[in-house]
Amino acid sequence: MRVISSLRSAVSALFPRSVPENEVEEELRAHLQDRANDLERSGVPRAEAERRARLEFGGYQKFREECREAQGAHFLEALIQDLRFGLRMLRKSPGFTAVAVLTLALGIGANTAIFSFVDAVLLKPLPYPQPERIVSLWEKAPEFAYNSISTLNFLDWERQNRSFQFLSAIARDTVTLTGSDSPVELNVHRVSASYFKVLGVGAALGRTFAPDEDQVGKDQEVVLSNRIWRSRFGGDPEVIGRGITLDAKSYTIIGVLPANSAFDRTWGVMWLPLAFTPANMTRNYHWLSAMARLEPGVTLQRARAQMETVGAGIAALYPESNKGWNVTVDPYIDQVVDPRLRRSLWVLLAAVGAVLLIGCANLANLTLARGTDREHEIAVRSALGARRLRLVRQLLTENIFLGILGGVAGLALGGALMRGIKLWFPPDMLPPEANVRMDYGVLLFTMVIGILTGILFGLAPALSGAQPDLAGSLKDGGRTTAGLTRHRMRTALVVAEVALSFVLLAGAGLLIRSFDRLANINPGVDTTNVLAMDLPMPLTEFTNSTALTNYLAEITGNVRSVPGVRAAAITDKPPMEGFANGAPFLIEGRNYDPYSPPVCGFKVVGPSYFDTVGMRLLQGRGLNESDVAGAAPVTVINETMAKTYFKGEDPIGKRILIRQLVFGKLTRGPEVPWQVVGVVRDEKVGGKVFSLDEEIPVVYVTFYQSPGTRNSLVVRAAMNPLLLSGSIEQAIRKVNRNQAVANVETLEEIKTQSVAPAQLRTVLLAIFAGIAVLLAAVGIYGVVSYSVAQRVHEMAIRLALGASPAGLLKLVIGKAMLMVLVGLALGGGAALALTRVLASLLYDTSPTDPVTWVAAGVLLAAVALLACYIPARRAMRVDPMVALRCE
Repeated sequence: MRVISSLRSAVSALFPRSVPENEVEEELRAHLQDRANDLERSGVPRAEAERRARLEFGGYQKFREECREAQGAHFLEALIQDLRFGLRMLRKSPGFTAVAVLTLALGIGANTAIFSFVDAVLLKPLPYPQPERIVSLWEKAPEFAYNSISTLNFLDWERQNRSFQFLSAIARDTVTLTGSDSPVELNVHRVSASYFKVLGVGAALGRTFAPDEDQVGKDQEVVLSNRIWRSRFGGDPEVIGRGITLDAKSYTIIGVLPANSAFDRTWGVMWLPLAFTPANMTRNYHWLSAMARLEPGVTLQRARAQMETVGAGIAALYPESNKGWNVTVDPYIDQVVDPRLRRSLWVLLAAVGAVLLIGCANLANLTLARGTDREHEIAVRSALGARRLRLVRQLLTENIFLGILGGVAGLALGGALMRGIKLWFPPDMLPPEANVRMDYGVLLFTMVIGILTGILFGLAPALSGAQPDLAGSLKDGGRTTAGLTRHRMRTALVVAEVALSFVLLAGAGLLIRSFDRLANINPGVDTTNVLAMDLPMPLTEFTNSTALTNYLAEITGNVRSVPGVRAAAITDKPPMEGFANGAPFLIEGRNYDPYSPPVCGFKVVGPSYFDTVGMRLLQGRGLNESDVAGAAPVTVINETMAKTYFKGEDPIGKRILIRQLVFGKLTRGPEVPWQVVGVVRDEKVGGKVFSLDEEIPVVYVTFYQSPGTRNSLVVRAAMNPLLLSGSIEQAIRKVNRNQAVANVETLEEIKTQSVAPAQLRTVLLAIFAGIAVLLAAVGIYGVVSYSVAQRVHEMAIRLALGASPAGLLKLVIGKAMLMVLVGLALGGGAALALTRVLASLLYDTSPTDPVTWVAAGVLLAAVALLACYIPARRAMRVDPMVALRCE
């Protein structure tokens, strides 16, 4: 109150009452006096003459307000008066104020939290200079538009393009940092020297790569993220020029990237030059991604057309590797945001918007009921000359002030909710360019929706309350009954609440049902007591493939000797984390287009892999220790491969032609006829590219016959395997003390992580749907309670005339449930259209799943029935003698 008083005083000092206003008041008084004098001269007593003059004049205060508004004077003063009066009325109704602020805080807080993610991920431009000029490039394969890039194709793009100012290749890699207490695996990006120029970013300390530092012999520099600079190098500014050892090679630190940038949130922590060696020079091994900055004045369409010409030229020159292939050029932003994340965020924003609308409907109902209680007050003010517009402004100012209070509370709640969701987000689900925080844009959004919310829930009650029935409102000391218009408005608001709640509840039910099926999906392996870990190793340490296979066999043997270990096996990727390589293949004796062969997953494993992870053999035999280099190349295929490519025939003995992975090179050699010796049940692939529910054809070969470029270890234990992780690492380091061990986790943890994005959106939507149902129940309870209170006399008369309490209960509940049924019908129609948006987010669940829809309807109807029953019971207890005593 002191603040408002001070503000009012300041406004009064800035805008004093004008001379014309004083003259208007004097003129009004003069007119009244003249008329009173005329009446007195005609014989009317003085007191009566003044009274008649005021009546004939039609409201001195009203005319005074009209004159002041015509002059446009004292708007700020009037606004402060309205705020003071509104605050006083809110203080007189602490229960209403608390419920209103809490309801708004829930709705606005949820909107603020989700909008902060939508704003950071979908609305803000990328945090680079002129981000619209940055594009991503892929090879366009005959089957799909986004394929990794081969080295020689990229070098041709680099030489022949005329559309890009800068073009950079990118490859993810892992390196082992040594020189500290124990070796550490680090994720790194190997990039062309122009990479940072593509993004338009420089170093905060030191420099980035010079133009020739991605050439062989000059590629021993490293740029650090600010995060690893602070965590591992203590934020030492003298780090520039310091040497470090990565994969047994010496590198020099030349730069540190800006703090709190996308580089601190990305997968890698260091950037190394990408130098192409003779071992990389191939067109049949695809391992790169690329990005570019358009030349000034070059449009995306022009760049696409020019690169398609380049791609067609390469395909014509090298048909064996490139026939049917071309180039895809897309805005970089399209690569940054995963389509599922985009859709999930929009769905969640729509959900919290619906929650806010339900809250507004609730408050509109409360305000209508409160307006009926204030009908006498409004009637008195109207009778004293207050105009309808003035009354609307007063009531609307009160509601907007309430909306602002809810916005402030919602901002605090939204900030806490945003931080909680950020902690819950799975790693790598958010793009690194998205910096989710409460910035000025989010603050402005919160305050705007706070004000709009006040207008939304306050406008209809204000318009309704500002035109009272003076005769009805002022008689009998002000006792009133709700009019037909207000009753219909309250009924419509409840119907809308129920409809919106059903849409949210049905959507949440579909996601819950989908997630339950996804979480309980059979991964194809026995995840009990199985530990997985990565074994990063530079292949340059091994002179030939035999040295590598002997090394892997020795590690596996050492781990098997650890007490408590039942089995151990090498794999290029643990279950549910994808596979290291895809492979085009042909089946011997069949006619295929050699330039557009099918593709399968090519998984390199140890002979005991199937037993270690618990994969069931369906046909033939598994891999064994006799499947070594020099022996006949054999493979075991999964069930999907057998059903897809050997449908109706026995795959055992058939040969699958796949080009060999050449050891120590990123290239494929001659075709190898892999003979199928067994079929195993599918393991769920998952990983970054595939969702857990996808069925992918996969072939398995031993690391003896095709040594892999990446290796992991899976270990089955007789107990909780995490208890053995230390002993397992010691066993590995007995073979090589510089061998890093990374990403140690159980298969149960991997499975949980693979469904984490679906779990997050399901839980959030379920929470918002729960809030919506709660608010709808409160709204129904409020309307039915108010209706019972207004109809006490009617109930008393019915009881006096012989109606039974059970009959009254049925009457009240029947009318209320009719509103609910109408809301459910309207909500069903809306849900039928809107839940189809969820189709791409569902697993093995139809958007019109009848079980989910019926369950949502029954649950909402049951909650509504409970909300009706409590006030309906009150109607049964009406005492006719007490209720009718004053009649």
